Amino acid sequence: MVRTRRFQLGVSAVVWLGTMAVPAWAQPPSAQPPAARAPGPATDTKPGPVEAQPQRTSQAVLAATRIRDGDALMRERRYREAAFAFLDAEHAAPDHVEARFKLGNALAVLGYYARAIEEWEAASRLTQDAAIRQSAQDNITRARAKQAELGASPQAVGQPPGSGPVADTTRAQARRAYEQGVQHISQRAYAPALQTLTQALQQEPLLTVAYIARGSANIGLRRYAEAAADYQFALKLEPDAASPLYGLAEAYRALGRNLEARDLYERYSRSTAPDVRPELKEESRQKAERLR
Repeated sequence: MVRTRRFQLGVSAVVWLGTMAVPAWAQPPSAQPPAARAPGPATDTKPGPVEAQPQRTSQAVLAATRIRDGDALMRERRYREAAFAFLDAEHAAPDHVEARFKLGNALAVLGYYARAIEEWEAASRLTQDAAIRQSAQDNITRARAKQAELGASPQAVGQPPGSGPVADTTRAQARRAYEQGVQHISQRAYAPALQTLTQALQQEPLLTVAYIARGSANIGLRRYAEAAADYQFALKLEPDAASPLYGLAEAYRALGRNLEARDLYERYSRSTAPDVRPELKEESRQKAERLR
């Protein structure tokens, strides 16, 4: 059963009220293959001067675009692809109420009720709209009832989708797509790289190196807001990594967010992470200085 309400921005939001298919967005996360290695920070792509023209696309616009993509995919019942689109939206704008709400819907469709409840609670905190809050509470009540029915299933205890064992065939497919994407980047074929790296992430949605590589592909295509979203999520997955720091600094500098870029360059120059590159440490110091 599906019921429709309106968000503050006038975008219709479908409220989950059962186990049937409704707008879904979420990735099934999975474990990162330990041997995978990213091609390096964004400068490996050598896309040209980043400061040439700031990208007009904001991360809020990116979020709205990916939500629309997810809605369209949901109407086609392509739930996994829709989930990934909605996930991109949340990465780009973590405080986006509609993105959070639809993530909860998706997780509920997939049976991950504890995680769905977290997202609906977050959406409720982020909005002043009483109707959205009530819808979220209605969904939470029903999700808790489903939790009681399921007992100790992986979904009921809140494990993220895909966090358990991943089939070797799936992992192998993700690795092949990732390596193909890295090869495309080395050839400066950024559009094919973007496509194959997205395929890798659909197979292994917690593959940090693939987010870093996709950020590099987006930098090469001058899609700086998209690149920033990829690097930001890579940092969430591996907060101690160095490569996303440099890539995010480059994206922010291209977007005109110079203070944030300077901080990231400085963090990279001080990093002792295994993936830090000595030549980029000095370059980061110089770029940080120029942004003072």
